[in-house]
Amino acid sequence: MNILKRSFSKLRDIFEIYIPVIAFTVMFMTFIIQIIARYIFKYPLTWAYEVTVIGFSWTVIFGASYAMRTRSHVKFTLIYDMLSGKKAALLRLLGNVIILIAFIALVVPSIEYVVFMNFQSTSVFKIRLSWIFSAFIYFLASMIIYTVAEITEDFLVLMGQEKPNKGNGDQQ
Repeated sequence: MNILKRSFSKLRDIFEIYIPVIAFTVMFMTFIIQIIARYIFKYPLTWAYEVTVIGFSWTVIFGASYAMRTRSHVKFTLIYDMLSGKKAALLRLLGNVIILIAFIALVVPSIEYVVFMNFQSTSVFKIRLSWIFSAFIYFLASMIIYTVAEITEDFLVLMGQEKPNKGNGDQQ
């Protein structure tokens, strides 16, 4: 069980840390190369746009999963901070249930769209768009799992089994 847990953790790190870092680095270097090629050598590169769009997409999608995992994404906690622990937990719970329902509702249409896009490829590298858009499926799965974890924590606070956490953004 411990080996499986470590393997899952490593795989999650690959998707949520290493792929976004690599995608951002490649995107940024390509952007710099494109600027040099276009404005110094007067020779725009046709492939640079494709690389930067894919790099940006994967950086944002996989990076958002990591931000949710570490609870480092932006939260507006003005109202939560004014409420008592249990009232804030109830409000967070309700908000997270709405978010969870929205993400669950997106699963089937997103999978259908990714499968549908298998016939189409990028113009330069001929990469199937289903490979590029499949990152969104991982995003949905991770958001559902992390949101369920937050709902569980707030439910435990409401049941009195866990200490309330102001704003629920201080944990790591």
